[in-house]
Amino acid sequence: MATLMVSIVFIGMSQLMLGQATSMPSPSWRTKTAMPTARGQGAVMAGDDGLIYAMGGWAGGALFTTVEAYNPLTNTWATKAAMPTAVRGPTVAKAPNGIIYVISGWDGTDFTTDVQAYNTTSNTWSTKAAIPNGVWEASATTGNDGKIYVIGGYNATDSYQNMTQIYDPSADSWTRGADMPTERWGLSVVKGADGLIYAMGGYNGSALSVVEAYNPSTNTWTTKASMPTPKLEFGVAPGPDKKIYLIGGGTNLGNNVGPFFNTVEIYDPATNTWSIPGWSESIMPTARKELGATTGKNGMIYAIGGANGAYINTNEEAFIALPDNVPPIAYIDSISPNPATRGQSISFSGHGTDSDGSIAAYKWRSSLNGTLSTSASFSLSTLAVGMHTIYFSAKDNSGAWSDEAAATVTVNKPITEDPTYQQLLSTDQTLSQRINELKTKADSLTQQNTELTTKVENLTEQNANLTDNVNSLMQKLDTTTMMLLGANIVIIVLVIVTIAIAYLSKRKPTG
Repeated sequence: MATLMVSIVFIGMSQLMLGQATSMPSPSWRTKTAMPTARGQGAVMAGDDGLIYAMGGWAGGALFTTVEAYNPLTNTWATKAAMPTAVRGPTVAKAPNGIIYVISGWDGTDFTTDVQAYNTTSNTWSTKAAIPNGVWEASATTGNDGKIYVIGGYNATDSYQNMTQIYDPSADSWTRGADMPTERWGLSVVKGADGLIYAMGGYNGSALSVVEAYNPSTNTWTTKASMPTPKLEFGVAPGPDKKIYLIGGGTNLGNNVGPFFNTVEIYDPATNTWSIPGWSESIMPTARKELGATTGKNGMIYAIGGANGAYINTNEEAFIALPDNVPPIAYIDSISPNPATRGQSISFSGHGTDSDGSIAAYKWRSSLNGTLSTSASFSLSTLAVGMHTIYFSAKDNSGAWSDEAAATVTVNKPITEDPTYQQLLSTDQTLSQRINELKTKADSLTQQNTELTTKVENLTEQNANLTDNVNSLMQKLDTTTMMLLGANIVIIVLVIVTIAIAYLSKRKPTG
């Protein structure tokens, strides 16, 4: 019942805003109940529960872990669970699941790499994967892909930064994107209705009016129309009219040092043009810098805290007139895998939001394949080979279509069809054939070697036998020789004896 009542109140407020559009200037400001704790350089973010959260910050020497939540319905503040680490000048963004991330900043000692995550439902804090490079007064926003983009900032090592540090809440991990062309801190970053991320103003030796837009789909930066006034430490918030509102700020880098602005400058991403409203009601009542700004679920913009000679607790609300029907906004959540191979199933997921109604239909199309689906999520395995620009749009219950969100996906040929692969395969087959031939020859040589070895062994054995036979014959020959020698000696003796006898017989005396 409570949820129903809140919904009715929001619907009533939307209708009131529409009714006021013809009679009230837009934006027009009202002062609301002040924040309990005066401070600047804090993190200000609207929660999915409709509350506006002010977190951390400082007041000229005192660092805070204080978390206070403003309820626009009751115009009251409540104290919430304190942050684990006191910090000033952090950056803040909200993930698609409603978790608010307070990232980096100055903790009184160093440029902390802490990432503190706040669950508005359970009123609890947790610590996430540290940011690779701690920075002070960077700025962040959440892209259509659900990732958080932390851009620029300042640290003692490298001074002014142009880093694009990307946090994936689903994986709790960090990566790097293309560097922003202009190094700076004290800037403001916001996602436009076109899905681009706009980095505005800041400081790198002097106040800047530079505007550069980052495209997460292509990881590229482009330069946009400059701000009317150079400034830093201002608030920024997207309006329900798809325009971007810059609020307050200053030109001096000193903490709580003027000048302090109360101007509102409006950027229209659709036309890349700036405007400054001319009615007095559109001037923010309290001039200040170091403030936080956010857009509530009710479509109002809130400017909270800051400094204007002292640290303040001011809370001011800006009404933004809506057209009769605000078209919805389409978001591409994921395309996976990317890149893919032809025939591989690719999953697409997206969603739409409508500030003054509900989503009635979706449409996906490809630059190469045409219409793909009319569901929020689907899978497909028939995309053609090539780089596809994928367009996704949503239609509201009044029949208005959103601008198309865009992303790219690459579909590659199977590796078996790649000419280089075919060439390598042919070379591999040729090498395999040559290897097999060489193996056959090696096997044949091995066999021949085995046969020769066997023959050598046989010849060796025969040689041994012949040697034995020769030795035996030599032994016999020696024996025969000895025998013949003995016989010859006997014969010689006998001959001698015979000769001697004959001789003696001739010498016998006669008579």
